[in-house]
Amino acid sequence: MTAPARPAPKRIFLPLAESPLLNHRHDEDVDLAVLLATTADPDPATVRALLSITAMPAADRIARALDERTDLPITSLALLVAHRPDAKQATSALRGRLFPDGTSPGACHRFTRTMATLVHQPALVDDSYLASERFRASAAAADPAVLGQLLAPILDTGALTGPAQSGLLALLDARASRVPTAHIDLAGATAFDRARHQQVRAALLARREQTIRDLADHTAGLTLAAELWYSALTAAVDTPTQASEALALAEHAADILAAGEEPTCAWPAARHRWQQVTTAVSAAEAQPGGWEQAWQAAEFTEDGARWDDTQRALVAGYDLLAEHVRSTWESADAPPTPNQCWAADPTGRALLHLVADHLTGHQTHSPLPHYSDELLIAFVRGLAKNRRDAVPADLHLHGLIAAIKAARSKAALLTRPASTDLGIVVPMRAETHHLTPESGDDALTVKVAQLGWLLQACPDAHADLLLVDESTDGASARAARAIDVDHPQIRVTVAQRPDDTSAKGGAVLWGLTELAGAGRTILAYTDLDLTYPLEQLGLHVAAFDQPGVGAVIGSRRRPDSHGYYPPTGPTPTTWLYQRAVRDLLQLDATDPQAGFKAFPATALRTALPLTADHSLAFDTDLLAAIARSGHTVAEVGVATLYQYVEGHRSAPHDYDTMLNGVHRQALRHGLDPDTRRTPTWDRIRRAGSLAAAAVEPTTTTMLKVPTSR
Repeated sequence: MTAPARPAPKRIFLPLAESPLLNHRHDEDVDLAVLLATTADPDPATVRALLSITAMPAADRIARALDERTDLPITSLALLVAHRPDAKQATSALRGRLFPDGTSPGACHRFTRTMATLVHQPALVDDSYLASERFRASAAAADPAVLGQLLAPILDTGALTGPAQSGLLALLDARASRVPTAHIDLAGATAFDRARHQQVRAALLARREQTIRDLADHTAGLTLAAELWYSALTAAVDTPTQASEALALAEHAADILAAGEEPTCAWPAARHRWQQVTTAVSAAEAQPGGWEQAWQAAEFTEDGARWDDTQRALVAGYDLLAEHVRSTWESADAPPTPNQCWAADPTGRALLHLVADHLTGHQTHSPLPHYSDELLIAFVRGLAKNRRDAVPADLHLHGLIAAIKAARSKAALLTRPASTDLGIVVPMRAETHHLTPESGDDALTVKVAQLGWLLQACPDAHADLLLVDESTDGASARAARAIDVDHPQIRVTVAQRPDDTSAKGGAVLWGLTELAGAGRTILAYTDLDLTYPLEQLGLHVAAFDQPGVGAVIGSRRRPDSHGYYPPTGPTPTTWLYQRAVRDLLQLDATDPQAGFKAFPATALRTALPLTADHSLAFDTDLLAAIARSGHTVAEVGVATLYQYVEGHRSAPHDYDTMLNGVHRQALRHGLDPDTRRTPTWDRIRRAGSLAAAAVEPTTTTMLKVPTSR
């Protein structure tokens, strides 16, 4: 039997720079390098690599071999002449290309060497020769097309710095006074404009940090708006003149801001961002004190190490909020709930907003671009564990994590290129206790304050807040109308729409339809209580940057969520309901019933006519209609202001009735469960109810791993 042929050894081709020829430690290597210089393809890369051999006598032998060749293109000739001015044949060949009429009085070997040196070793160009009459005569006599070929490396790339820029300017000036304009002159002028633009732009970029620091002196250290303005300013400049104007504006920006003046600026994007800077000044003036002291105190860890500035902002916020809780409620028999502490209480709410503002960017330092919210929440929890602080009900954790979410929300809204136009529906039914400040949450005032804080960074952003009272007595509507709320960016409307057949769903769907018809571009709904802070709505808005998103759920059940369920997660009944919804409607969502959702108006216009459920299960009907319309459903983790208490039950939900409604939704949306696999729905039907299915023992079949024989 014939043995199989051995495969040919694999050839590995190394770059020339790694070849032993360039080490030239042995005579045979030098001989090979000279042979390469004599016979190899004379492209510029090969010639440049050969000329990088500088050890004698190899370098001289290689240079002579290259000089004797008659097939070098003009780019390789220029390389050889620039590095070896003594290469007579190459210099003569290049001179012959530059001056086809050899009798021209300007035909000159020195000019030839100078042009080659200008491209490849500009620092060696003789400035006194550039100023001579002899140079000017040669510049006028040289073939402009060949000059263009020779100077292409610097004309095409715009790499004009120092001597190269001076040499090219001298060449163009000499030609301009003696010969008609040619392509080389136009290309040179373009290269100069490009180089000047790059130089001034580089100076503009170098000025960035100083200008932002100067502006921060007027914004209490808040820098996100200033950073966005500077980015818009830098992106707007297209010419050297514009770059110079932008640089001058950057140098005087802090003085203009201090004087309350508007900068002279021709770029709409930069003017728009400047309005956000001036708004940041007003917002900073209205902030409560305490941040600078907390920032200074948080410079070092308890071990004496220095905190990273992105972590330091979190530590400062932790200390500020913890001290507020300790000083306000330490002696109280029962601490407040998180929504009372950080939403209903004006002082606590202002402190949360103060911390959130600085987390968006304090002296250009922000943790948001560097860490996900899941990591930030883990850091906060780890910090609390290490500190072992005795803070009532861990209120500082609720506040700081909510501040992180609020900061992320505001940063998302600030960085959007388009203005934000919101419409928010709040359903009501017998909820006067949430509206009255004396015995309740003062919910309407709080929601306007939360939304106002979010929008204040964007002067062109607006919101419609529509409260819809479904009850027949209209008590909630009357209580809401009696509350005096006024904000320049927020319009509050109270509607009474009695409907005994609706359970929240009718009010929400009617309100969304009204706001979509009024031209609002982003629609949302939330509950009247203070569980969901409206300052986190920017998280939903940011999710619409992903193509195809037609609905965003503010989920309480993601890894980066906080504040709702106990560490063990949802109850078995809730978990089963969620799984059944996934079975019936093919909605892969962690929290389909969350009362904090947002939609683009374009998606709602298609989905609302497909939605008919007005019960408490209306959420899933609307989400299914969104999906049926060809859109995707996204989720963002939110931090709710909800205090879970062991054994405490929230408002009772008839999950079986709701699930029956979901089943009817599936049939209406063409998702008949009898035609496909729905294991959780089947399990609940067999058990007779969700509660019965939740207590059923579950079995797990262990498959035996086959053993190899």
